[in-house]
Amino acid sequence: MNRFDVVVVGGGHNGLVTAAYLGRAGLRVAVIEAREGLGGPCGGYEFLPGRRLAFTNSPGSLNPAVVGELKLAEYGLRFVRADPTVVQQFGGRCFLGWRDPVRIDRQLDAFAPGEARRYRGLIGALERLGASLGVSLDEPPPALDTLRERLTDPADQRLFTAVFEGSLTGLLDEHLVSDQAKALLGMLALNAQLVPPSAPGTAVGLMMRPFALAAAAAGADAAERVALRGSTGLPVGSMSAIIDALEGCCRRHGVEIRTGTAVARVRYDADGVRGVVTTTGEEFTADRVVSAINPVHLFRDLLDDGAMGAPVRAAVTSADMRGSAFKLVLEVDSLPAYAGLPGDVAADQVRACQFRVGSSLAHIEESVGRAQAGDCSEHPLMWGLIPTLTSPGLTPGDTHLISVNAWHAPYRPSDGDWHAARTEQFGRRCVEELSRLMPGLADRVVDHRFMNPVDLESELGLIESNITHGDMLPENLFGNRPHPAVAGYRTPLAGFYLTGAGTWPGGYVTGTPGRNAATAILHDLSDK
Repeated sequence: MNRFDVVVVGGGHNGLVTAAYLGRAGLRVAVIEAREGLGGPCGGYEFLPGRRLAFTNSPGSLNPAVVGELKLAEYGLRFVRADPTVVQQFGGRCFLGWRDPVRIDRQLDAFAPGEARRYRGLIGALERLGASLGVSLDEPPPALDTLRERLTDPADQRLFTAVFEGSLTGLLDEHLVSDQAKALLGMLALNAQLVPPSAPGTAVGLMMRPFALAAAAAGADAAERVALRGSTGLPVGSMSAIIDALEGCCRRHGVEIRTGTAVARVRYDADGVRGVVTTTGEEFTADRVVSAINPVHLFRDLLDDGAMGAPVRAAVTSADMRGSAFKLVLEVDSLPAYAGLPGDVAADQVRACQFRVGSSLAHIEESVGRAQAGDCSEHPLMWGLIPTLTSPGLTPGDTHLISVNAWHAPYRPSDGDWHAARTEQFGRRCVEELSRLMPGLADRVVDHRFMNPVDLESELGLIESNITHGDMLPENLFGNRPHPAVAGYRTPLAGFYLTGAGTWPGGYVTGTPGRNAATAILHDLSDK
């Protein structure tokens, strides 16, 4: 009875995207998820009694093609386009990420005369480099060592070296003057990575949007049509609304969804994959299997050496996860004020957008360095939202939820483990740091939940609390993600495919890896 055309292992957002496309194409599909709930970090989770929302606070990244092609609006997915899209405080004054570039430029020039011109010049150069490289986020990735060969312009070649081989600090120091403008791009490039901005390859995070723009043959004026960074908006119902819509789409197209069902191993023979077996011994038979879980978990626990060879398995399983995520959910009895807003901007205008806490590249360097040494930062970096402003139903009364992702909490503290007292101490340190932006925040908190890196690994299956299934550095992207033998969604094991954050183009809530894997499968089926 468990015979399917395709079995998808892992019910995160990419696994659901793949299943929805395949189900829509008329295939009989099963999604098997180990956790009781779908969506992984993007799914709903009860942090506090009766308070459900997602772990993720990443608005603006979901691929518009996924939303449109799967008609997710028909399943209730709606977005609020916040303006400004982000607030970040520097020295007691707030930078506001308005959608109007003129308002952005005024603030940049207030940091340092001429900074807007320099900032726009750097962004323009990165976009030209993206166009010259011709890398698509929507296709199997090229090998990293072939990229330089695509460039003929000496200026492009120099910028390629700076981005792919130099450091983020070096790139930003060369092109910008103010610490504030550098921090704006630094927080964007290194979100969630336990790598200091002084390390080689750390600027590559700034290339994802230029790649998306180039692949869409779109200019900056058409950014709303392009995946990644500020274009899609805030989902009504928190980020988990994306999962609710994907689940509805899957079920309408006949996808069978099994939660609370862990896969123990992938079955295969000399002719290819044959299905999966769960930890209870139940078998799901299919000639095509898609893994949407962390490749390290897949190759370590679900595959043996015979599936794709011992060298490939050893290389994938040896990947360093280097995670550092820490989660805070605060329930407050009233909305906090925002310190440092311009005199003509009220707090109500900015509370609905994302806030970021990170004052300089030196701040990022210090935070990462302490975590690498096994210590928590004295001044944590944070990204957060107040989701109840765009999703009022998340609390039953007049209270609000503040959802915060803090970074650079070491998975393995140097002086012990993540006991309750350490978790509470670091959580309160985060609240104290956030109070610089939101004065009096601690006095408004009526309930809270702090989750350390080990908690996140246990609850979500995020190995070492790494939300992107591995570093997003050049040597771990493109045709190396997660390994050259399996980087293009297809694998040497006939009928077996990969998707998820551990495949190109990497982590964050885009749905692009899921869409790309489905495209590969449907293409292979059409060739038969």
